[in-house]
Amino acid sequence: MQKSMFERFINKYNLGGSCESVVYSVEGDNISTRSISDDKNVLSEVTAPSMGIESGEFAVYETTRLKSLLGVLGDNLTPKVQRSSDKPTAMKFSDGSTDVTFVLADPSVIQNVPDLKKLPPFDMNIVLDDQFINKFIKAKGALSDVETFTIMSDAGSPTADVVLGFSSMNTNRIKLAATKTDPSTSLSAISFSAKYLREILVANKDAGTGNLEISSKGISRIVFSVDGITSTYYLVQIDTKD
Repeated sequence: MQKSMFERFINKYNLGGSCESVVYSVEGDNISTRSISDDKNVLSEVTAPSMGIESGEFAVYETTRLKSLLGVLGDNLTPKVQRSSDKPTAMKFSDGSTDVTFVLADPSVIQNVPDLKKLPPFDMNIVLDDQFINKFIKAKGALSDVETFTIMSDAGSPTADVVLGFSSMNTNRIKLAATKTDPSTSLSAISFSAKYLREILVANKDAGTGNLEISSKGISRIVFSVDGITSTYYLVQIDTKD
């Protein structure tokens, strides 16, 4: 296992500490996890190559502690699952000279993640390229107290407006232009969490480009794929009041 690859997998669901407790599901050549933030404004699904971890389900209660333990190791690791009465109790990682052991939790203590079985149709698809990703991250840093971003676009325009600080009142704000895949689509102003979009973009800068789909019914989906890792995120609409 390459530690760097495993850390990329972790960062894509952990989102800067927003999603700490998850269950790793390893089946065949893939490892996957689904997580939801405490405020339920973001849900993530991440799948990556299994990296030598044996098949099974492993409950990780403190992702931040796992990341800290991995930090003392080199990049080439050998993972091993420790069991008691056939129940996984810990994951051991060794770089040849140093071993770390991370205690696993009981899956029953991990928050259930709802299944998104029926999604509404998406009205607009926006390209998240390097330029937009870097500008949005900087914009959120400049307006660190702003909680939401707002998307809107008229039919016929090749771009959508992505606004941090959107309000009918006179406010500090930043408006970014984002390329639409279909210029004929339109969307009335709809808002989502700026904090979570920033964390998603930071965690997926290695992908270079992704897609943001928005439904006027109040949900958006963000997808990135790179080096066998696929990350999918769902943001729930946030009502804003002036």
